Amino acid sequence: MNNHHVSAVLNALTIPLLLASFGSSVSAQSATDPPSQTWHDQPYLFGDWGGERTALERAGIVFNFVSVNDFLVDSRGDDASLSRVRGTLDVDFGKLELVRGLKFHITGLWQGGGNMGAYIGSIANPSSLVSANTARLDSWWFEQAFANDKLFVRAGQFAGSDFYGNQAYGSSYVMDPLGYALGNQFTADYESSDPAATPAAEVRVAPAKHIYVKSAVFSGNRNPYHDDVNGVHLQFRDSPVIAAEAGYLVDPTPSTTGKTYSGSYKFGGTTNPGPFDNIVTGVRASRNYLLYFMANQAVYRPEAGSDRGLDLNFAFDWTPDDITSVYSQVTGGVRYHGLIPRRGRDTVAFGIVYSRISGTLNQSLANLGRMPFGAEKALEVNYALQVSRWFTFQPVFQYYFDTGANPLMHNSTVAGFRTRFSL
Repeated sequence: MNNHHVSAVLNALTIPLLLASFGSSVSAQSATDPPSQTWHDQPYLFGDWGGERTALERAGIVFNFVSVNDFLVDSRGDDASLSRVRGTLDVDFGKLELVRGLKFHITGLWQGGGNMGAYIGSIANPSSLVSANTARLDSWWFEQAFANDKLFVRAGQFAGSDFYGNQAYGSSYVMDPLGYALGNQFTADYESSDPAATPAAEVRVAPAKHIYVKSAVFSGNRNPYHDDVNGVHLQFRDSPVIAAEAGYLVDPTPSTTGKTYSGSYKFGGTTNPGPFDNIVTGVRASRNYLLYFMANQAVYRPEAGSDRGLDLNFAFDWTPDDITSVYSQVTGGVRYHGLIPRRGRDTVAFGIVYSRISGTLNQSLANLGRMPFGAEKALEVNYALQVSRWFTFQPVFQYYFDTGANPLMHNSTVAGFRTRFSL
């Protein structure tokens, strides 16, 4: 590894190392923390704040602070380090005995770094952290439950891709379409994504614990970072995005005495009244839409009362190919919790992303005598090592066939690691 890469690795580790060293001193000073729980075994790097954090959680006030950092290198020697620090507050007014069924959520972040996807020219970005270098209020909302917790109404500012087309097992992956949400939603109809949330409202109905239906409307801001540079101005711009989803949940309540095979199956879609330009002719269309199906299922559990074992995930989406160049994306994967004996908190995961290019665009290129695009195939394998309850170290290897769906481009290799600190 040359001096440039050594420097980049050190830069990527600067924030985690500072947090860890500061957290160590905080832990040493917190003499009122429960003596039976060591710094290594406690859930947060900065401890329990002398018991105040647990007391607040029991009362209905929950603070979460997370630092996630990626360092990635490609086969040409390019490197990208990214960091994100997020703070979240959740308030349950029912637990506070103020308003039954009312909850409040707010989250903000700072993030910055390089974009490995831009370096290699890929469709599926190697990192789910990539969006924009920014410090902003991401989302906030109030949610009220009605009808014995069967009807929920939410309003405020939140991202569509956080709830429609998002990956249920996203925390097990680094690559964006596996680790966050299907990657062509914004380009299809401007569905908002984290952290550039927009004004939104949602209604969710859960008539039984296994079934739900929900629908939301979002402001479809086409340039969200310009429209609201810090997330505090609640900007309604351009045309709205309407989303809907129906889902079926398998074993939604884990069992402490038996084997639980939890799963979720959901079908949904988003639409925007436009206008949109045809990618070949430029003729304007009145609307565009995207449909998706997603499935996640636990298939093997070696012991009762545990989430150790094998899980599968699959997702597929489609949008008309005369509006969006990447008109379909397919993701799939497998993960295993606790594969290695005595390492029950570790997870090994393998995933694939298949991105397809518009047939309408390819036909136009062929008519001009130019080479059409193909499809990008991206693979990922990673191992999430749970070093402590508050620290995860996740080495990752990714390989891209036909990077950018361009048959003239070389295949690409990306390797590196992710660190995650619960503060």
